[in-house]
Amino acid sequence: MKIVYLDEPTYLPEDWRRRFAELGDFEVFHDRPDSDTAAARLSCADAAVVEWTRLDAALLAEVTRLRYITLVTSSFDMVDLFAAKARGITVAHCPDYSCQAVAEHTFALLLAVSRRLLAADIAVRQGASHLYRPFLGRQLSGLTLGLLGTGRIATAVARIAVAFGMRVIGTNRTGTAAPGITLVSLKDLLRSSDVLSLHLPLTPATVQILTAERLATLRPTAVLVNTCRGTLIDQAALVGMLEYGRLAGAALDDLADDDADRLRGLNNVVLSPGIAWYTDSARTANLAEIHHNLASYLAGRPENVLTAPVG
Repeated sequence: MKIVYLDEPTYLPEDWRRRFAELGDFEVFHDRPDSDTAAARLSCADAAVVEWTRLDAALLAEVTRLRYITLVTSSFDMVDLFAAKARGITVAHCPDYSCQAVAEHTFALLLAVSRRLLAADIAVRQGASHLYRPFLGRQLSGLTLGLLGTGRIATAVARIAVAFGMRVIGTNRTGTAAPGITLVSLKDLLRSSDVLSLHLPLTPATVQILTAERLATLRPTAVLVNTCRGTLIDQAALVGMLEYGRLAGAALDDLADDDADRLRGLNNVVLSPGIAWYTDSARTANLAEIHHNLASYLAGRPENVLTAPVG
């Protein structure tokens, strides 16, 4: 069984490399290949671990031999799942490893923007002490946290929110109950939330799910937090609302391309570079989940599967 790690592992210490090698002939590539190189590597393998490379229909059409992919991530928008299924390639992802890490980062971002921590830090470094007026914060206790999406990460966010004394509401497509979350309609979620936090995968159905019209229904005092893909939001509309005081603030772990430079220049925005998942515990749990995915596939009982081969 030939297994390749296709592209530049963020974290793969030697002891874990040896554990993966016990599953088969394991080869690791420490770069980010172009499409032709990626297709060639995948065509020489039975199974692959993929972290960075976008696997679109054109690339997958060139791949032979490969029958299994496990993504390093919980997100899966980087793979054309229909094309993978048509090629007979099973695709799995890692949905569990970062739930607590992302939930904690949600509150790191929220507290940073609601208490103006970045500006306060700069002020102290410039010599300020006991400077109050510019840094009036908003207390979380008693506020309503709205969760757009109520899956694993959202429920972890809800647990933390309750400890802060927040009321937690949420919405999902199916009306499925979620622990610690009172389900409401999307319309009521947007109108009632003091803090709106996004917890959705990026799919064709969720691209810009927060349209300009929906953003306009948020309270002017509300804060938007997004630890998912930036493309879930109409970013140009968001920038306009933040610039003109129609929204109090935003805290974002990923940006879309639209008006990104304008967004970076706003002082009511806190940004992080896609690190919501990245903790000491989560990166080790990630390797364990990848290993589990591969082992379960080799045992004939694949888990965390997003697609199955045709037939």
